[in-house]
Amino acid sequence: MKNDKKRNKTRKKGPDILYSAASLIFLVLTLGPFIWAFIISVTPEYEMFTNTLNMLPKEFTLGNYEELLNMESQYSLRFSEGMINSLKAVALTLLIGQPVAVLTAYALSSMKFKGRAFIRYGLLITMVIPVFATIIPLFRIFSEHRLLDKSFWLSLVYVSSFLPMNTWLMSNYFASIPKELSEAARVDGCGYMGCFFKVILPISYPIIAASALIMFLSSWGQYQIPLILASSAATKPVSIVTSEFMTKDTIFYGVTAAGGLLAVIPPALMALLFRKYLITGMTQGSVKA
Repeated sequence: MKNDKKRNKTRKKGPDILYSAASLIFLVLTLGPFIWAFIISVTPEYEMFTNTLNMLPKEFTLGNYEELLNMESQYSLRFSEGMINSLKAVALTLLIGQPVAVLTAYALSSMKFKGRAFIRYGLLITMVIPVFATIIPLFRIFSEHRLLDKSFWLSLVYVSSFLPMNTWLMSNYFASIPKELSEAARVDGCGYMGCFFKVILPISYPIIAASALIMFLSSWGQYQIPLILASSAATKPVSIVTSEFMTKDTIFYGVTAAGGLLAVIPPALMALLFRKYLITGMTQGSVKA
């Protein structure tokens, strides 16, 4: 009996050690870049180029953050304009994309019509098409029709990029809702849209919130698409602005690192506030209908 207990303990210790090691590696890979960026942001510029093996600076400074938060600074003006442009693009993407995704998902999950299966699997195919496969044709179309550097059309590109995955998740979520609820509503005289707004929508806030959060995070972190389609100061997002804190001969690493960390705050707050809905929506909306 004692030998059996010892074997069971050793068997349990093996998976625990592997789990702990995997968690530690994941934390290092996830938090490591943020910690390193913070160290660079509080390191004086002259100290970055000294020949030393010390990871921590001898002298800490908040000058880089002061440069970005002081409204009279050139860096601050560019950074604040980039933040506003990012918020504008994200807001337009959500206002356009969320209603379209919700209604499309409901139609695919509840209505039977010709081409329904083709549309569903077409959405899956578009999800695996890389951005670089379409960015050159998009640039030519935008250039010919004078649509470059316009936030509305940039947001439409975002919507077309994120719509397939969000629609697929929500359609699977709607399909998992018991059909008896919809049938009871139809017996009471509700049509498809009345059933949707009175029955389905009130119990679908987890997947809708999760979809909105995914669209927010995906839009905020875009770099390649706005780099090609929105390169002017009036439309370029903060992700591009922070990468341009450099001159012809010098790269200001501290200001760039500080700007990157400040730019992470809005999506981080959104993820913390809506993380419960993200987990619930993703788990219930990932089941194939």
